[in-house]
Amino acid sequence: MTDLILHQYAASPFSEKVRCLLGYKQQSYQTVQIPVIMPKPDLMALTGGYRKTPVLQVGADIYCDTAIICSLIDRLYPANSVYPDAQMATLGAATHWTDTFLFKVSVAVAFQPKALAGSDLFNDPASAEAFMADRADFSKGSTQLGIDLAIAEPHWLMHIARLDSQFATSNFLGGDSPNILDFSTYHCCWFVYKNEVLQSDLESFPALAQWMARMAALGHGNSTSISGEAAIEVARNSEIIAEQRVTRPGFVLGDKVAVMPIDYGFQPTQGELLVATQEELVVKRMDERVGEVAVHFPSQGFQVNKVI
Repeated sequence: MTDLILHQYAASPFSEKVRCLLGYKQQSYQTVQIPVIMPKPDLMALTGGYRKTPVLQVGADIYCDTAIICSLIDRLYPANSVYPDAQMATLGAATHWTDTFLFKVSVAVAFQPKALAGSDLFNDPASAEAFMADRADFSKGSTQLGIDLAIAEPHWLMHIARLDSQFATSNFLGGDSPNILDFSTYHCCWFVYKNEVLQSDLESFPALAQWMARMAALGHGNSTSISGEAAIEVARNSEIIAEQRVTRPGFVLGDKVAVMPIDYGFQPTQGELLVATQEELVVKRMDERVGEVAVHFPSQGFQVNKVI
């Protein structure tokens, strides 16, 4: 049995995507509750700087971004695969759009003024200021995360209406069973409609509401909580399992590189290149608390550059 450790926090929408997939797969795993804002010393010891949530740990191998996390889970537990071979190109494009543009739109809708009115976080000036400062630092140098509500809401409602129409004819986007696009779409909808103030908006989209109930019924699997220090000890006592393979032009095994997202979160992970293929980037790095770890990223949505 592969021991999975999910570094996450309860309100994280991308964490909900992974939790829901683990529920669908009916798997057991461990969770580390990470802080919503920096500092995150235990997580940084594992990722080397990558800040997005969640992160999945398997021993000394650290997986960043839900694109590679969900793919790994599906490979480890292939029953009821959410990646049908005949739809890989279509699903790859659709999930990337959903996890980027639709997510950006969902953030604006979820953080609209009437939704924040009852928020404990935003009703406490000190907490709100700390959160906003953290997110400003996180997105420094990027214009890819923020979008005005006046621009976002029409895009949101258009897609939600299309989803409602489709769910009137099928239980899932994948037909009779969910595929990866269901999980990507669900976490955006969950992020908006988990707020009680916005739940009444779902009355206009009954088929979408029923689909959300079906997705929620998948559960979150069987999770047990551990500390960040315990997760670090697991990494320290494990061996890297990543296999070395570099096929990307201009790079060779062992290059000193930095990997980071191309949209926002420009906090690079630096180390020795282990893998650079069409699908995956892996960097080996050393941390004084953790020892050697391999940090995995999907190729799509990330950039790799040599460090001189």
